Amino acid sequence: MPRPMKVKIFMDSSASTIEGQINAWLDQLGSASIIKTETALTNADKPNGGTYPCIVVTVWYELRD
Repeated sequence: MPRPMKVKIFMDSSASTIEGQINAWLDQLGSASIIKTETALTNADKPNGGTYPCIVVTVWYELRD
């Protein structure tokens, strides 16, 4: 029976911050197959009202044995 696919979501307003988070995650992940990635730009709510732009990167992956 196939194992379920895993999903990791990164979200920040800074592309360089997300890049660092993804690189750190890949370093600790070990052996995995990246199946699909998706990037979206959206608005996130500020705690005191208003919004700010937010980059969301979603990664679908499977761990290898």
